[in-house]
Amino acid sequence: MRLACLALLALSACAEPASVMVHRPGDAHADAAVTNLWASEIHDTARTGDWILTRSYYAMADVIATASSGEALSHASIYDREHDTVIESVGSGVREIPLAQLVDRNHYVIVVRPSGMTAAQQRAAVVRARSKIGAAFDRTGMIGLYDHDDQFYCSELVWWASFGDAPHPRVIQPSSLIEHGTVIYWSGTRTDPQVMRLALDHADRRAELR
Repeated sequence: MRLACLALLALSACAEPASVMVHRPGDAHADAAVTNLWASEIHDTARTGDWILTRSYYAMADVIATASSGEALSHASIYDREHDTVIESVGSGVREIPLAQLVDRNHYVIVVRPSGMTAAQQRAAVVRARSKIGAAFDRTGMIGLYDHDDQFYCSELVWWASFGDAPHPRVIQPSSLIEHGTVIYWSGTRTDPQVMRLALDHADRRAELR
């Protein structure tokens, strides 16, 4: 049943409806402050080639998180600290976007440093991921039906960029990537009152420095 639901959503071309499981804060100011805080913390903590695993506010994320084992995650991307961007594969294909844009659409964020990779190897992984910008999203590979060599779903792109053709499960779930690295950052949830207080305090301090 879970696979059937995932297939239906992965193969559909309709606009993505909102999650019914997680919701944004009602306070728009606090919401924006959380995005700014997380983006700043990740930039200060992560290095180029680290993985950014997230849980978004889309209904499809509900299905992916529910169907996956382990942490309830729906997406994976790879970070370029020098440009403060992430490279990701979404429905429109592989692209590069600002870190803050990724953070803004997510309920929580986890940063994982892949095991057994030097900083130089991680930088090379980002170069590999960037070489695939414009490639199509692998809809059938995402549900384990047919894996296209020239297409990538999100966690497949991250694995390929980091480990090449190393053996992996038929479907690489975002949550399973945690098993191949070390968690170096956990954001907490966007609606956590303590997270929102910290974010608003951070915004106030930044305003005082201007």
